[in-house]
Amino acid sequence: MTATTRTSQANPVLAALGLVIRNAGFYLLLCTIAFIDLFPFIWILLSSFKTQLEIFRWPPTFFPENFVWDNYADALALLPAGQQPVSDIPYGLTNSVVISLISTVLILVLGALAGYAFGRLRFPGRRVLLISLMMLRMLPGIVLSVPLFILATRVNLFDTRAVLVITYTAFNLPFAVWLLSVFFQEIPRELEDAALVDGCTRASVLPRIYLPLSLPALATIAILSFLATWNEFLFAVTLTSSKTAKTTPVALASMQAAFQTRWAVMTAGAVLASVPVLLLLFFAQRYIVRGLTFGAVKG
Repeated sequence: MTATTRTSQANPVLAALGLVIRNAGFYLLLCTIAFIDLFPFIWILLSSFKTQLEIFRWPPTFFPENFVWDNYADALALLPAGQQPVSDIPYGLTNSVVISLISTVLILVLGALAGYAFGRLRFPGRRVLLISLMMLRMLPGIVLSVPLFILATRVNLFDTRAVLVITYTAFNLPFAVWLLSVFFQEIPRELEDAALVDGCTRASVLPRIYLPLSLPALATIAILSFLATWNEFLFAVTLTSSKTAKTTPVALASMQAAFQTRWAVMTAGAVLASVPVLLLLFFAQRYIVRGLTFGAVKG
């Protein structure tokens, strides 16, 4: 036994301190990268408590001199009776929540059904259909914005929540189908055969066997689909024109004017828009970290 080993065993605190010192450079690099990534969000959060004049002050101030809560009141239109609201952010938040939730649920339901068909069933043209479905996701949104605008106008769906739900579901469904089809193929077929022997039908195998074992994939699809629909701007600004259907990104962008932009209220709205996403990540992250072999049989 060497002297270094005896010292480490005798004093574990010194051993831990030595390990930290040896990895100090690596930890410093990680902290620097994290600070660079988080600095814009911290700046927006602190700016939401500043006045309009303090935001444009030079040299700029990092922390507000006086924390102002009026920006959040203006963003949420919490004004006395008779005063005109200065933002459509409350309508945007409501529309974003409704549209994102409905789109995410439809993506999960349709993605699970199609993923099971492509992953477990064998039928003619299966591979061609799956590749064709994935190729639809390769089209840039700007190419389809004008055709979707014309179609939505002709079928009287322009400036409605329904047109955004249909559009978001169609654009995010190929990823869900591909991921779930691959995930279902990783689940041992013996589980399905055992369920069929025990009396399960082909229709009940999916909700009773595959979906409980697919929670990591379902959580990943739900989070990515919700984020994609929540932050989407191109179709939302193209297919809507009033506060009855505009989403949060459009409501925030509409606060930019030719002569004045309410940056203080806009930053408060940006903070409010990030709250649902943070809550979703907080409650669903434990499902994502589970391995793809969750629930697999041994032997």
